[in-house]
Amino acid sequence: MHLGTVALLALLAALWLYGLVGQLHSGEAAMRYLTLSLAIVAVAVWRWQPRAARRRFRDRRRPPPD
Repeated sequence: MHLGTVALLALLAALWLYGLVGQLHSGEAAMRYLTLSLAIVAVAVWRWQPRAARRRFRDRRRPPPD
């Protein structure tokens, strides 16, 4: 991993923890925060495809050569 990627991930993790600590005033608020976080991660993982998987899918859609 590059240094910039590590720094960005560390910043995002710190912001997420800061938001979680801010929601600890009640159990219900913390659960809503965690549920929203999980939903965001699920959408991101759903939309993310490795390049190799995209390439295999793209190659599969081409008609066979004659």
